[in-house]
Amino acid sequence: MRFILVCHFNSNSNSAETEVERPMFPSPTGHEYDAIDRLQAELPTIIDDETQQQVDDYRDACNDGKGAMVACFATAEFLSMFERKHQEAFDLFENTCFRPYKDKSSNGIEVDGTKAYPPACFNLAKMLMTGKGGVTVDRKRAYDVFDRGCRAGHGGACHIQAKMLLSPPGALGKDIPYDPFKAMDLYQDVCDLGDSVSCFTLATMLLRGDKINKQARNATPAEVRGEEPVMQRTNEDDRSANAAEDFEYIPRDPKRAEALLQSACRTGAHAPSCFNLAVMYENGDDGVPKDSEKAEEYKKKTEQAVHTLGGL
Repeated sequence: MRFILVCHFNSNSNSAETEVERPMFPSPTGHEYDAIDRLQAELPTIIDDETQQQVDDYRDACNDGKGAMVACFATAEFLSMFERKHQEAFDLFENTCFRPYKDKSSNGIEVDGTKAYPPACFNLAKMLMTGKGGVTVDRKRAYDVFDRGCRAGHGGACHIQAKMLLSPPGALGKDIPYDPFKAMDLYQDVCDLGDSVSCFTLATMLLRGDKINKQARNATPAEVRGEEPVMQRTNEDDRSANAAEDFEYIPRDPKRAEALLQSACRTGAHAPSCFNLAVMYENGDDGVPKDSEKAEEYKKKTEQAVHTLGGL
């Protein structure tokens, strides 16, 4: 059995030989959503009278960005999803992410001396990343807004901020920091809130170590421990770590990874986490002894999760 090692960043090439040759991620244009918008425009928009009244009430309560944060956020979501007025939605998300400290709206969180509605910051940052609706792509500002949303308590913002921190240095632009240790802290915080994907992602980092390339999607326990050579299988890129990369490798910590995988398997019925625990107990690892009973237990949990959720 193999560990599932899923990297939560992508690159446009194999492991770069030099920093100069490492490509940037392509910048989105915002037109990626045009086809979806055209399709939605052709579909009938059916909103019953009660729902329409709720929408109208939210618009009134928002009062052109001067009203309650939650009303403006709900209005922005409606504008983007149903009316496809993305720029208007963007303006309201921005308004709701950045309010004066004196703003009295409920659910506003103080950040840097101002008030933020965390879900609005999350949506604003996503639009800045993707250019949806013709919004100018600005990854540095997107990173800063994800950071703001994260500090306001939005787990999704923390998770994506962590993914950005793990992107190869310079791949998202020179202004985006590369900091795997801060990413680990963010994943741990969101994991503690019950997010199984963050638990799994952090566990993956702690299992990979310095023998396996960070873009490899799987490895055997013996490979990650250096007990056997990292094999390059048919139709697969070289999975061995590349000394020419200037990435920082996280020291292996299987015991901590075990606890994270247990949390993800237990709270989220997360099949990959249950599977990796089965592998860990079947093979044993540093600080984690072999345990055939636990291996069988987590094999069954994996099967249950796959059956329930439809796959790994």
